[in-house]
Amino acid sequence: MKRKITWKQLFSSSVIRVMCIVIAVMIPVNVVTILLGKMAVNRAEEQFASETKGALDLYMLQVEDAMKRAAWKTQQIAVDDVDFAKINSKKITTTTEYYDELQSVVRLKEVMNKAIDDNIFAAGMYAFFPEKEIKIVESNYSSYQTELFEQINRIIEEKEIQKVGYWEVVDLETTDIALYVGKHQNAYFGAWFDLNQILRRIVKEDGNPQIQAFISEDRQIYSEKNAENIDLETVLNNPKKAGYIVIRTENKYADFSLIQVISRSTIKNNFSGMTQILSWSMILVLLAIPVILYVLRRWMIVPLNQLSSAMKRIEHGDTEFRITEKSAGSEFEQINKNFNRMLDEMSELKIDVYEQQLEKEKIRRCFLSQQIQPHFILNAMNILYSYEQDEYPLIQKMILCLSQYFRYIVNANTDFVELKNEMLHIRNYFEIQRARYPEEFFAIVEWDEELDNCLIPPLLIQNFVENAIKHSLMIGNSIDIFVIAKKMGDEKIQIFVADTGKGISDEILEKIKRFRETKQYQDGLGVGIQNAIERLEVLYEGKAELKIGRDRPNGTRVELILERKEKGDA
Repeated sequence: MKRKITWKQLFSSSVIRVMCIVIAVMIPVNVVTILLGKMAVNRAEEQFASETKGALDLYMLQVEDAMKRAAWKTQQIAVDDVDFAKINSKKITTTTEYYDELQSVVRLKEVMNKAIDDNIFAAGMYAFFPEKEIKIVESNYSSYQTELFEQINRIIEEKEIQKVGYWEVVDLETTDIALYVGKHQNAYFGAWFDLNQILRRIVKEDGNPQIQAFISEDRQIYSEKNAENIDLETVLNNPKKAGYIVIRTENKYADFSLIQVISRSTIKNNFSGMTQILSWSMILVLLAIPVILYVLRRWMIVPLNQLSSAMKRIEHGDTEFRITEKSAGSEFEQINKNFNRMLDEMSELKIDVYEQQLEKEKIRRCFLSQQIQPHFILNAMNILYSYEQDEYPLIQKMILCLSQYFRYIVNANTDFVELKNEMLHIRNYFEIQRARYPEEFFAIVEWDEELDNCLIPPLLIQNFVENAIKHSLMIGNSIDIFVIAKKMGDEKIQIFVADTGKGISDEILEKIKRFRETKQYQDGLGVGIQNAIERLEVLYEGKAELKIGRDRPNGTRVELILERKEKGDA
C-alpha cells in the first residue's frame, strides 16, 4: 500500500521549496520586466542624450581651451616678442633698417608657425600694422587671406578693440571661422579657427553617423556634417515634431554652439522586440526549473558536500585523507585536485622545513667548528712566551686582547650580533696580529655610529680579514687593510674589506663562482669563504649580496650589502 504524502512532508523537501521560490519570484519578475521594458526606452533616450551632452561638452571644452591658449599666445607675442615691438614702433630710415625689419617679419612668422603647431585647432595667426601697412599671416590655408583682412578691418572699424581682444564668428565665402582680434599700441594681432576643420576632426574622433553642426544663438547654421541629408533648419525649429533629439553646448568666448541631432527612431529600434524576448525567456526559465535543480544537485550540491566532509576530516587530524577524484564538473575536478595537491604539499613542506632546520643547524655547527682554530691559539701562546720579563705591560695587553677575543668567540653563538661589537672585535683581532707582525701592516676599522645597533652575522667580517692577513701579508712588504661599514639608503648597510696586497687570483675567483653555482665544496678555496656564502644564503634568504674581486691598482676588495636589521627584526 502506497504511503500518502501530506502537504507538510511535500514542502519539507528542499527541492520543492527551491522550485516554489523560483516560481514565486519569476512570475512577478516577468510581469514587471514587461512594464519596465517600455519605461527603459524612455530612460534610454534620456541617458543617451545625457551621455551625448557630456561628449559635446568635452569637445567644446577642448575648443575653448584651444581658443584661450591661442588668444593668450598672440597677446604674449604682441607684448613680449622683440621683433613684434621693432615692427610696431621703429620707423624705417635706412636700407639697413629695412632689411632688419624684413628679418623681424620672417622671425615673427616662425614664432607664429610654432604657436600654430602647438595648437591642434588653430587654423592660423596674424599680425597687422596699419601705419606701415604690414600684414603678417601664418597659416596652412591662404586661399581666403584677402577676405580675412577685410573682416579684420571691418571689426576694427565697428568695435573698440582692447588689449584683451574680441572673438567673432565670421562667414567667409568658402568656410566659417571664429576670428580673434586684439590690439597692442598701434598694431592688431590675433588668430582664427576654421569651424569646418574642427567639425571634421570631431566627427572623425566621435565616429557618430548622426548630424553634427555649429550654429549661432539665433539658429544660424555655420558648419554641418549631415550624413542623413535632413533639413536641419526644420529640425531645429521643432525637434520633437520632426522626431529628433537636439543636444547643444555653447561656446563661452564666441557666439556659436556645437549641436548633435539624434533620431528617436534609432534609439527605439534598439529596444524593439525586447519585451517579447524577455517574456519568452521567463517562460523557458520556468520550464527549465526541474532540469536546473537536478543539474544543480548533481554538479554542485553533491561535490560541495563531499568537499565539506573532507575538510571536517582534516580538522579532526586525518591529514592522510584524500578526496576521490571523479567527474563532477571541470571546476570541482580542479578544486578536488588542488585540495589533494595542497595536502601533499603540506606533508612535503613539513619535511622540507625539518630538512632546512637540519641544514641550518649543520651550517651553524660548521661555523662554530671554524671559530677557534688551534694554530691561532698556539701562535698567541708563542707570542706570550717570546716576551721578556721586563715587557710585562705588553704581556698584560696581549692577555687582555686574547681574553676579549676568546670571550667574543665563545659568546658568538647567535645568528646576529650588533655591528659595533663585531667591529670592536675586528679591532681587537688586529691588535693581536700586530704583536705577530709589528710594522708590517696598517689597519683602519671605521663605521657610522648610527649603525651601532644594526645586526649582522657574527665573525662574518673576520673571515675576510683573516684572508687579508694570511694571503696578502708578505715578509718585507707592508700592506694596508681597510674595514669600513656605512649605511646604504634607509634599508641596507654596506661593508667593505679591502687590502693592498697582491690581490686574489683568478683561480680562486673561478672556484668561488663554481661553488655558488653548484653548492659543492671546492678544494683549495677555504672553508671560511664557503661558510660565509652559505650563512648569508640561509640567514638572508638569498637577499644578501657578496662581491669579491681585485681592487685597483692592486689588492683584494670584498663588498657586503646586507638588509638593515635592528633588534626585534631578526
